[in-house]
Amino acid sequence: MTQPNEELITPENLSKELLKSILDAAYMDTSLDNDGDLIVRESINCWIIPNAERKDKIELLSMFGFEPSSPRLQRLEFVNKVNSEFAFVKAIVQSEETLHFQYDIMIAGGITKKAFVLAVKRFCSIPRSAAAEHGDGIVA
Repeated sequence: MTQPNEELITPENLSKELLKSILDAAYMDTSLDNDGDLIVRESINCWIIPNAERKDKIELLSMFGFEPSSPRLQRLEFVNKVNSEFAFVKAIVQSEETLHFQYDIMIAGGITKKAFVLAVKRFCSIPRSAAAEHGDGIVA
């Protein structure tokens, strides 16, 4: 059973500062970039983006480049494989040069700090695995 509301991340208390303090307490390497966005460095750089408008979710985002010589069809096939085999994340061909991995943590009703940290750690483990498994010659 969870403790009182201060143990939960909720739409009412969601902020970058709260998320940073939770990740720092879990001994994760965090920082704010030049735009003030929260970044955690696990095996990858992961942007932690609280939904500013609705405050009902936290977006996790990681960006990679494509090999310039990889054809568009190969990139799209890679994204389709990732989206079918790694259900936890969605892969997106963001532009001709950029690949995004995303995951939304829904927080309506609240989630525990531990569940948040575990979701971030799980998300951070997937992009490199997906790239190694399916992105040879595609993902930079």
